[in-house]
Amino acid sequence: MFRVILMTLMCLTLGTIKANAAQINVSGSTSVARVMDILAENFNKTNDETYIAVQGVGSTAGVALVKNDVAHIGMSSRLLTEREYQDNLVVKQFAYDGLAVVVNHQNGISNITRDQLFQIYTGKITNWKDLGGADRGIAVVTREVSSGSRYAFEDQMGLSRVLNDRRVSTISQTALVVSTNSMMKTLISDNPQAIGFISMGSIDASVKPLNFDGVVPNSVNLLNKKYELARPFLIFYHQDLEDKAALDFAKYVTSKEAISIVENQGYTPYQNEN
Repeated sequence: MFRVILMTLMCLTLGTIKANAAQINVSGSTSVARVMDILAENFNKTNDETYIAVQGVGSTAGVALVKNDVAHIGMSSRLLTEREYQDNLVVKQFAYDGLAVVVNHQNGISNITRDQLFQIYTGKITNWKDLGGADRGIAVVTREVSSGSRYAFEDQMGLSRVLNDRRVSTISQTALVVSTNSMMKTLISDNPQAIGFISMGSIDASVKPLNFDGVVPNSVNLLNKKYELARPFLIFYHQDLEDKAALDFAKYVTSKEAISIVENQGYTPYQNEN
C-alpha cells in the first residue's frame, strides 16, 4: 500500500514525459531538486530513450522512496545516518552547499554570531534590539522535520539532543515551519521581523543574507571552509541497482559537464581529494 500511494502521488506531480521513454525517478531533498531539475533537463535533451523525473519531497522521504523501490535515485542535502547507510546504498557527493541565514531587507542587522543564532532558535533571544536592531520581536522560521536543510542546520548549530535513543530537535516550538526554500523566502520577504535559513544557491533579491561570524556566505568562503554553515549535496541508490539508464544518470551527475552546470547555478562543485 505504501508503494502504491507514493507512486500515485509522484505521477500526479511529475511533468509531461517523452513518449515511449523509460522514466527514471529521482526523489528527495527540495534543496537538491533545484539544481537536479536543471541537470535532468540537460540530460534528457541528449537521451531520447530516457526521461529523468525529479521530485522534491525532502531528504528523509527520498531515503524511504529508494528503500521501498519507488525511486531509482535519492537526493539528500545532509549526510545520511548510520541506520540509513545500512540499507546498502551507494552514496555520491556532487556539490557543497551553504546554509545562508536570511532576514528581511528592512532589517538593519548585517552579521550574526553562532551564539546569537543558537539563542534565537532556542527561544532565549526574542527581540531584535538584543542584537543591536530595532525594538521588534523576532519571528523565527524553520523547515519541516523531514527536511535535510533543517537536519543539517540543527547538526551544525547543536540544536538537537538524544532522548530515549531518538534524536530530538531543540528548536523552539513557537517557530514557524515551512516546507521549501521558496516558502521560506516568501515569508521572510513579507515579514520585517523574520529570520530563517535557506540553501546558499537559493539566495536572490527577495531576502537579505547575513554574514555568519563575520564571514560572507559565498562559494569562495564555502570552498576554503571559512564559512562553517555547510552541508553536502548527495545522490544515492541501491548497490544492486541494475537499471542502466539510472546508472548512466548517476554517473552524469558527477561528470565535468554537470560540474559546470552546478557551478553556474551558484553551488560549489565537490572536489574529490582522493
